[in-house]
Amino acid sequence: MRSFIRLVVASLALIGVLPGAAAQAFPSKPVKIIVSFSPGSAADLVARRLGQRLSEIWGQGVVIENVAGAGGNIGAAVVAKAPPDGHTLLMLTINHVINPALYKDVGYDIPRDFRPIVRVAVAPLAIIASPKFGPSSIQGMVAAAKSKPGDINYGSGGNGSITHLAVEMLNSQTGIKTMHVPYKSIAPMLTGVLGEQVQIAAPALASVISHAKAGTLKVLAVTTIDRSSLFPNVPTIAESGVPGYDVSTWNGLAAPLNTPNAIVEKIHTDVLKVAQSVDFRNELQQQAIELKTMGPAEFGAFVKMELDKWALVVKQTGAKLD
Repeated sequence: MRSFIRLVVASLALIGVLPGAAAQAFPSKPVKIIVSFSPGSAADLVARRLGQRLSEIWGQGVVIENVAGAGGNIGAAVVAKAPPDGHTLLMLTINHVINPALYKDVGYDIPRDFRPIVRVAVAPLAIIASPKFGPSSIQGMVAAAKSKPGDINYGSGGNGSITHLAVEMLNSQTGIKTMHVPYKSIAPMLTGVLGEQVQIAAPALASVISHAKAGTLKVLAVTTIDRSSLFPNVPTIAESGVPGYDVSTWNGLAAPLNTPNAIVEKIHTDVLKVAQSVDFRNELQQQAIELKTMGPAEFGAFVKMELDKWALVVKQTGAKLD
């Protein structure tokens, strides 16, 4: 009987059922974090700052690999097919939950292919305008749009982008009509606002920090439910007469679906250790990114809500890709 028990225990250890066994072996080699966007993006910035500190905790290299393309789909599909051992992770973003409503085949299915581990940070978009644009608040912009429907146009970084859908949500919740002018990317969109080809736009706040501080663009409001610590005097859209409005670009780590619980919990715990660093928090805040963590269960529920939320927005607005 004792021999039989020893055999069962050994078998359980081999398949990683014994508590802590998988976590103790992790990481056994360098960890790769796939960022589905180009270097310099918010997801890339968070991943690199986080990876550097996790490497110090783990005693293993953390490699940030940029696999851009198809709005983030290509990088996500790579992780979906990776071994579920925690050594290949995805920087999961808002794009990954919007894309299933826009593409016929994204190459992954979030509920079936991924385990959300930890949300790391959120960042607001900003409703911006040229200094020559009359209204200086959301209330004023809404009043102007209602008085002359269709006279205000807004730029976006492309059809189906968060910079498009965020304004369409605002239109829907305030009952106004503004005209959409899609650009190929954020840079020409900002040029369009600066040159007054479009009246307003909703880029990431991080992309307009220098313009806002210099006064070459004005920020009417931020899109998150909380104000930005970098611009505490700028109100939120929810505070500006649109209760419940909340749009954020967010970033968090996810692993392939069958990654063991022990590894998921270790990654979550170690990310929380990094989050306690004042330097890490300050580095993010300087880029208008706020540290707001969620654990595996809460993050998983949040991702599900985001999938449903953006599927509804896409359906209601009729948004399509270029």
